[in-house]
Amino acid sequence: MTSTRYLSVLAVFLAFASVAHKASAQTPPPEPPPLWDAQVGASFVGTSGNSDTASTGADFAAHRRGEIWGLEAGATLVRTSTDGDTTAERYLGSFRAKRKLTDILGMTTGIKLERDRFAGLDFRSILDGGLNWALVHHPEWTLDGVTSLAWLHESHTTGADVDDPIGVLQLLSRIPFGSAGDTTQRFTYYPDFKTASAYRYEAEVTAQAAMTGHLALKVGYLLRYSNEPVTGFKNTDNTTTASIVFRWKAATAAPAP
Repeated sequence: MTSTRYLSVLAVFLAFASVAHKASAQTPPPEPPPLWDAQVGASFVGTSGNSDTASTGADFAAHRRGEIWGLEAGATLVRTSTDGDTTAERYLGSFRAKRKLTDILGMTTGIKLERDRFAGLDFRSILDGGLNWALVHHPEWTLDGVTSLAWLHESHTTGADVDDPIGVLQLLSRIPFGSAGDTTQRFTYYPDFKTASAYRYEAEVTAQAAMTGHLALKVGYLLRYSNEPVTGFKNTDNTTTASIVFRWKAATAAPAP
């Protein structure tokens, strides 16, 4: 990725966050986040007759917000088939723990696991540890950052495996719209300290709106770029999702930051 492309992606990310922030400022202040919450989403699209296709998706997310410790976990499944043949299949799981040190600074560690044979990955794991930053924490907008050192392991469907020291640099923005929904914007950059040209990045935007107390509609877009993909595979993958979400949350609010 050239420096121009990197700056363009980052500019779009920041512009979207700025516009959403101004829009949210015109709505009533949202309720404080709950002590914990969890949600499960599911989607399905199928056709038969002249065409025979099926697309399924599922995702899980959970958060625990303590006064000192914070925990979050997530998982995603995407699978598509055409005429009985699988044409896309991706599994992703992640877990992160955070410990607050000051109002702005904290320590963090996490692990991310991934399998996507249609991108040449039998298995990928990223284990990281470093610092998290509460850059902006207003009721109408939050912006958090992560700067971590990590170890990357990749088992490829073709060619040699990879074991490299890398970095994890992330910005995560969240703008709630009252108590009915929110939008998030995430940009994560993975520099490779062993092979400088093997960097990757991900840019993701999601929006979620409540339909009832426990049901919500969620849409998302994920862009993944690898400057040196597995041999024979493309640099860029795009995923667009729409799903129905089932939500649960604690009756008590999380401690004030």
